[in-house]
Amino acid sequence: MRDLQGSKRNMTKIAAAVGIVGFLLMTGCSGPVTNNGGEGSGREVIEKPQKTITIVDTEPAAAHTEIEVVKIDELNGIRGLDWLGEDKLIIDKENKKMEPTTIEGRERYPHNLYIRDLSKGESKDEALKEGTDNQGAAVLSPDKKYMFYKVTEETTGTGYIMDLGTRKTVKTGSEQMSTQEGSWNGNEQLVFPVMTGRILSSNLNGEMNVITITKNPLLYNVVQRGANLYYIGINNNLFLFSTVTKETTLLDRNVIWLIPSPDGKQLALVKRTSDTEMELTITDSSLHKKVALAKSTQVFGTSWSPDGTKLAYSESSETGGVKGVFVADVVSGKSTQIAVDVQSIADPLVWSPSGHKIITTTAVLQDNKYVFITYIITLKS
Repeated sequence: MRDLQGSKRNMTKIAAAVGIVGFLLMTGCSGPVTNNGGEGSGREVIEKPQKTITIVDTEPAAAHTEIEVVKIDELNGIRGLDWLGEDKLIIDKENKKMEPTTIEGRERYPHNLYIRDLSKGESKDEALKEGTDNQGAAVLSPDKKYMFYKVTEETTGTGYIMDLGTRKTVKTGSEQMSTQEGSWNGNEQLVFPVMTGRILSSNLNGEMNVITITKNPLLYNVVQRGANLYYIGINNNLFLFSTVTKETTLLDRNVIWLIPSPDGKQLALVKRTSDTEMELTITDSSLHKKVALAKSTQVFGTSWSPDGTKLAYSESSETGGVKGVFVADVVSGKSTQIAVDVQSIADPLVWSPSGHKIITTTAVLQDNKYVFITYIITLKS
């Protein structure tokens, strides 16, 4: 797992310093393919005797391809994890109301999860569940009613589901999982791997089911769309497990990340193409390549916009520094670099519900400890 471990190495150091960890995703972009209607017309014309049939392409027309940044806001001391609304974030920060512990001669406070209302500021942060345990790696259900998070210890943790309306919390089993893992399949089911090599699902009550049992304890990038469950195993092999046929298929090799589009019809794929290069492409659901978006030493932190028309991702150089944060228009295939000052990406980029804002988080060393900084990128609507 050299590729996976190489991309994790720096972040594991950060995780050990703060007791929680996030990780990176990937994605890409594509444009419409037309036949007789002319490039970019999105239609095909078929001439028949006494009749002309026009077939309109269902892909969106390239009406707006320019991506323009309106502003970038900086939030110090917090780790932005997900959007609860257009102006509300789920954040992770130190809870200084709790008693600190002393580690290597330094006082450390537990990290808890909060709601940050951007219109009210830090003084109005609302704790979701105060405690002495480190909480992190939160991801909200698509309808924003439930939150999956972990109580963490460095790079592993145990999972919990919180009803954000009542704050009632249930545990998703006692087995350890990577803090990176756990994704929603719709609004009422979670899927995640555990360290024994099993892939599990949980409903909102914390009731568990075994989806499949593999021989690999190092599974990652587990995500489900419909009956298709994707995961990456040993040697960066990408597998597909059908929950209908119960069959497992090896789809591809040297895959670092795979992220389905919101509707599951396209896949963003990051593959290792050489010792020093990864390539980000968009494929259809059968992994047929449509568009190559980027080539770089590392491609990570990537996510689809809610409507599936844009992609955000980050590239890094051979020296480990970030080359840039980019937003790509899926229709035109054009990528725009965002002028945000980050040296490393701590978590996936995350889009707001409207698709007009993106959060990205970095960690910087201050006074011999890592401090998180979250940037909010606002795009022109």
